[in-house]
Amino acid sequence: MHLTRLGPEMLYVARDTGQIAFNYYRFDVNDTTGDLDANRAVSFRLTPNMVELVSRIGVVGPFTSAIIAASRCAVQPQFCLNGVLKTILCDEIIAWHKRQNEESGQTRGELDNDTLIKMVNQAAAAVMGRLQGFAQLEGGESKVNRHVAAASHVDNLCRMDPAWHPWL
Repeated sequence: MHLTRLGPEMLYVARDTGQIAFNYYRFDVNDTTGDLDANRAVSFRLTPNMVELVSRIGVVGPFTSAIIAASRCAVQPQFCLNGVLKTILCDEIIAWHKRQNEESGQTRGELDNDTLIKMVNQAAAAVMGRLQGFAQLEGGESKVNRHVAAASHVDNLCRMDPAWHPWL
């Protein structure tokens, strides 16, 4: 969904219930163009320990099905998620524009409404397109299967942030 990578220091663990939550949502915005950046090999890591815990059948069956079901739930009433995304992405793009002005040391002026609306619509369409790709089944296959395979591939696991390694 083009979200930034989150580290373990951003986890909130409730002491009374043990619930784990992230309250930090930011999107990867390209510093030069302002578009969403999707240059990650995979969007999550599925380590051998997790595969061993869940079992290979659990990964291929319930885990993959749960991702497909969750993405279908997110895209079915299309107006709900799209409206929320546009609100969040509007703030992200305005913040990106302000950062660009501060870094360049010159004032480019304000971002005009037409450009802002165009950039927000493009970013929201990219996120919704990725979710709709996860929600669709093409001849019994889904993009989720490719993402799960990439997430458990050793070459992609070696790119994992060291903060997530098991010894921490």
